[in-house]
Amino acid sequence: AVREANQKLSRPIDFAFVPTWHLHPRFQEALARRVQAALDRFPPEERPSVPVIFTAHSLPASVLDQGDPYPERLRECAEAVARRLGLRRIEVCYQSAGRSPVPWLGPDAGEVIARLHQEGYRSCVICPQGFVADHLEVLYDIDIDYAQQARELGMRLERTPSLNDDDDFAQAVAAVIADHLAEVGLR
Repeated sequence: AVREANQKLSRPIDFAFVPTWHLHPRFQEALARRVQAALDRFPPEERPSVPVIFTAHSLPASVLDQGDPYPERLRECAEAVARRLGLRRIEVCYQSAGRSPVPWLGPDAGEVIARLHQEGYRSCVICPQGFVADHLEVLYDIDIDYAQQARELGMRLERTPSLNDDDDFAQAVAAVIADHLAEVGLR
């Protein structure tokens, strides 16, 4: 659709889409630093057993029928960070599902927190990998709703800092763009 609209312009814009960047080493390193920083808030002897929950915004489940790679890429990203840090237990889930009658991708992060509690875990880290900046669905859904749920269950929940405008994220985005431009011959 973007390409079609571009061709209708009197002076089309020369552009290139970055098809994916979830496995770019610089992006992975930025996420890994944040997960490690959250884990470092726990006593050293507890860190290896703290599960890390990677979240992203839920979408209508119909995206699966359309072949959308979103769920697969989220899992690949989380698994790459887990390998980088040697994490023992990760969960990939969703949050902020719409309030509509259609099914949404799951499980929901709240369901995962409850399940971890039932399995005997008393702490967890949440990494909102699908959100690059602080906004309502991070600051409210995680920092208020999920944090309250964890407290009521007697669990400790730590959230990773968001990428926001931090230097390492800006450098990761620049590296993704530079690599892509070189790949398509525009640099």
